[in-house]
Amino acid sequence: MRTYQLAGGVLALLLGSASAIAQTADPAVDTAQTAPADPAVAPQPAAAEGADAAQADQAADDKKWKFYTLGYVWLATAKGKTDVIGPLQPVDLDLSLGDVIDGFKFIFMGAAEARKDRFVILGDLSFVHLGVDQGIGIRDPDFLEAELDSRTAEITLLGGYRVINESNGTFDLLAGGRLNFFKTSLQLQGPNRSAEGAVKEDWLDPLIGARAKFPIGGKWGLSLYGDVGGVIFGSDITWQGLATVDYQISRKMNVGVGWRHWKVNYDHGDFLYNVRQTGPIIAFRSRL
Repeated sequence: MRTYQLAGGVLALLLGSASAIAQTADPAVDTAQTAPADPAVAPQPAAAEGADAAQADQAADDKKWKFYTLGYVWLATAKGKTDVIGPLQPVDLDLSLGDVIDGFKFIFMGAAEARKDRFVILGDLSFVHLGVDQGIGIRDPDFLEAELDSRTAEITLLGGYRVINESNGTFDLLAGGRLNFFKTSLQLQGPNRSAEGAVKEDWLDPLIGARAKFPIGGKWGLSLYGDVGGVIFGSDITWQGLATVDYQISRKMNVGVGWRHWKVNYDHGDFLYNVRQTGPIIAFRSRL
């Protein structure tokens, strides 16, 4: 129940952000009623024509497809439990950041975005190959040492609509799915016996999500993202929350630094993967 409450809290935070954007958006002003009578301060025709031209250029630009790439590195601890060798009890995972970094064999993380007017498409791909022999808690007293080799890949595709598109913030509602690929092997060693097992699993999680962005002054901004899925099929529950503070390096590039928390609980046959990952993230976003 606590996991569902946390997942709901992530989306509630984003929905609250959308409400804040909507409440602070500047309402349209009827200049015919509010303009001062003094002609000296009335808008000049040239200025009005320039503003109209800028709005027309912006409207034309919004009708074009815009494409973005996102490269990121997420350094996360991992806690939970996994079961690879069916008859035996699950092993507990408590991998520190040092354990994870030492265990990296290969890592790739990247994302992409396409947007036209208010329609948004997001894609994300990550692959991590990890081998660890520390931070593994063995419940069976017959075993003293453990070695885990894990290859995980996630492919996420979401489509959505920009519900709020204001100068002081944007808010997107999203829906789609995530393909999960896991190949895990576990070896247990003891004074008198040993055991090993390997599992290969893949499944699809339906997802709903939301994203909000705000300017917070100058070249700085704040980005929030959250999604929740599984339940209907796939994982028993999966959810994540992400927050970054962004800095505009140039017209087409910004960098974001923040925190990401991700929970997956998948239980199928002899394979159990009930793990939460949390840690800092740094991302570079470029417009093509």
